[in-house]
Amino acid sequence: MEIKSFITKSQGEWVAMRSGHSLAFKQFEEVTSNISIRLLKNDDCNVQDFLNKTDYAKSKFVAPFEIKWNATSDWDEANKVEELNGSSILIPIENSTSTGIILRSQGYAEKKQAVSQYFFLSDGTLVLTTNYEQIMADERIWFLNENVRCRSSVIRSIDSKAILQTSFTSEIRKLSS
Repeated sequence: MEIKSFITKSQGEWVAMRSGHSLAFKQFEEVTSNISIRLLKNDDCNVQDFLNKTDYAKSKFVAPFEIKWNATSDWDEANKVEELNGSSILIPIENSTSTGIILRSQGYAEKKQAVSQYFFLSDGTLVLTTNYEQIMADERIWFLNENVRCRSSVIRSIDSKAILQTSFTSEIRKLSS
């Protein structure tokens, strides 16, 4: 699988349900989300602005895209419902047909700019690894069919390698009638 094909296949509107387990806080979290994934043009001003803020401004990239989400989580004191919204521009830079990096304007585990290493397994699963200052996030994203994706993540401490959080997400594509 190539990153451009994976992103093209991922375009669209998705409804997601994530179950997370925080080992550090001994708590479960349920999150429901609406997710939008759309390809951006290479010369899009947001892509160029973000790229110019990185060390990769002169790099050859493919298939930049934007993810927007609107989520509701039960993670809070006494299970109060909290709404979470955001977006991130992602810019893949290939090393080969199945490996490379993805620049993220906002990371998965921390809300700051990040660089993820990626590669594909033989079954088409995308594997992402992102190192932040104190933690690392390992994510896997795969398709069950054209309209169902799954995602799993493990967040670990960089120093001790202790697992801090795990999650599993199922995503169903919204189909227009």
